[in-house]
Amino acid sequence: MHFSFLILLYQLIWSTTAVTALTVRPAYTSAVIKVCYDGTLFHGWSASNKKESVSDLNSNDILQEPKSQKRSRSRRNKFRPSIKVGEVRSVEQSIKSALAKLYGNVPMNKIVVEGSSRTDKGVHSVSSYALIYCISDDAGPLSIPGKKLPHPRNPYDEAFQELPFKSDMHHLVSALNKMLPPDVKVVDISPMPTIRSGKNEPFHPSLDSVKKTYRYTFSLGAIHDPIRCRAVWYSPHRSSIDLDRADKCAEILSGTHDFVAFRGAFRGNERSKTQDTVCTIYDISIFEEAGLGLQGANDCLSNLSKTFCIDITGDRFLYKQVRFMVGAIIELSTSDNLPEDILHLIFKNKEWPEKGVHSFPRLCAPSHGLCLVNVKFDQKWTFQWLYADKNASDTSSVDKLVIS
Repeated sequence: MHFSFLILLYQLIWSTTAVTALTVRPAYTSAVIKVCYDGTLFHGWSASNKKESVSDLNSNDILQEPKSQKRSRSRRNKFRPSIKVGEVRSVEQSIKSALAKLYGNVPMNKIVVEGSSRTDKGVHSVSSYALIYCISDDAGPLSIPGKKLPHPRNPYDEAFQELPFKSDMHHLVSALNKMLPPDVKVVDISPMPTIRSGKNEPFHPSLDSVKKTYRYTFSLGAIHDPIRCRAVWYSPHRSSIDLDRADKCAEILSGTHDFVAFRGAFRGNERSKTQDTVCTIYDISIFEEAGLGLQGANDCLSNLSKTFCIDITGDRFLYKQVRFMVGAIIELSTSDNLPEDILHLIFKNKEWPEKGVHSFPRLCAPSHGLCLVNVKFDQKWTFQWLYADKNASDTSSVDKLVIS
C-alpha cells in the first residue's frame, strides 16, 4: 500500500509540473501604467532635456545648500521634488528616470514612455495612461507609421527588454512609486493590451484613444478656498454665473466643428506643419459643486464662495483648446454678450476676430484649474489591470470625482 501511495504521489507531482510548464507565459516586455499627478510643479507631460542618461546626472547637477544649512534644509524639504540645474521638469521625464534605474541604469534614451495625452504646464491628471518599454539592441524596424522609435507589436515582443523584476507587475508598481517624486504616482498597471479578435496589432495609448474627458474647476465670490487654491481657479471679478447661458454656450460648442479659433499659439516647428483643427465634442456639462472646502466646513461661508465644474468630453483637443473653451463659456455666462452671436461669429470667421471688433475678449482660463479625468479606449482592446477589475475606459467614476 505504501508503494501505491508513492506512485499516486509521483503521478500528482508529474501532472502538476506538466500543467505548470504548459501554462508558463513568455516574459512581458511592455506594459501600460495609469498615472496620477499634481501638475503644479511640472512643465507639462513631456519636455525635452539635454541630459540623456542616468550617469550624466551627477551630484553637481543638484542644487546644493551651504554645508551649515544642508542638514536642516534637507529635512525641511524632505517631500519636495528635487530640482536639477538646466532641466525642465516633466511627468514623462520623472517616470523615465525611475525606469532607467530599475532597468539597471540603462541610458535614458532607451526608455520609452508613450503618453495618452500631452497635458500643458500646470495641468493635473487623475487618469493618464502611458505605454512603457525599453529598447534593446535587437529592436526591429518601426511598427507604427509616423513614429520615430521602434514599437512593440505585443506584450511579449522579444525584440525589447523584459520588464524589471521578471515582469512582476506588483513589484514594479511598488518600486516605481518609491522612486517617483511625491507629486506623481502610478495607480494601476496592465500588460500591453491585445485585440480581442487575436490580431497582432500594436497598441498606442494616444492613437487608440477614442474619448478624453477634462474637468475644469473654478470658484466665484468674495473669498476663495485656500485649501484648494492649487486646483481651483478663483475669479475675483465675477460674483455669479448664469447657468442657463452657460448651457447655451455648451450646446453651441458641442458637435463637430473647426476649432482653429480656440487653438493656442504654435509650439516649436508646428507653424510649418499642416494641422487638422476639426474636433468632435461629445458632451459639455456645467454644474455647481457643493459640500466641499469652505462650503462644506461652514454653512455661513457658502454664500461667500461658490465652486463650479465644467466637464468636456471629445475625441481629441488642440493645444489649449479646453482652456479657451472654458474661458469663452465663463465670459459669455457672466457678461452681457449673447452666446449665439459671438460663438457663431467665431465659427463663421474661423480665426478669432481682431481686437476692437467687439467687446468680447479672448479669455484663456489658467492651467491649474484643469484636470484630465478620463481616457477611453476602443472596446477591442483587452486590459488586465492589476488593481481594477473594470475596464480602464469606464466613465462611472467621473461623476463622483473631486479634485482637491
